[in-house]
Amino acid sequence: MPQGGSFRRTLAAIVVGAGVTASASPAGAQLFGTPQTAAPRPLTIVGRMGIEMSEAAARHGIAFRPFAPPRRIVAVALLPPFHGDDVRANRGIGFEYTAAGERRYVLAQWPANGGTIRRFAPLAQSELDCADARTFSRGAKPNGIVWSTPHGLIMTLQADGVNDARTLEAEWRKLIRRGVCR
Repeated sequence: MPQGGSFRRTLAAIVVGAGVTASASPAGAQLFGTPQTAAPRPLTIVGRMGIEMSEAAARHGIAFRPFAPPRRIVAVALLPPFHGDDVRANRGIGFEYTAAGERRYVLAQWPANGGTIRRFAPLAQSELDCADARTFSRGAKPNGIVWSTPHGLIMTLQADGVNDARTLEAEWRKLIRRGVCR
């Protein structure tokens, strides 16, 4: 992860250079030095992972072609690198979307850039197209799936709210059938 505010300062330059504005989230307010009072936490999962912005601005801030989920995209964020220096070539993108009614998921993607997912626990059932799949936890229970693709990307899928491993794995398998690992 980048040190200090370098990620936010660099993103401010990207956003201004692209001629777009950041969202009204607290992160967006900090980018442009807007006075900030006790602002509420961002309502989106991706807003907590990175800096929420338009899809076009986020795509401009990365150096790879991401896989966009085939569902209703709710929010997009530019993410700090998974591994390596805070430069465009290492940054990621996160898509928050709805599926299965109003259940929200986040599909996040980064260039591996020499990073590895070996520190995560192996997923009980892998898929042929996504053979290197693992789980990650926030607290006592696993709440996400992380995998690497043959094209050098690291991806994660996580759901909002209470984790239901079967529901999460079912959504992951839907993404696999749509080509997320190819």
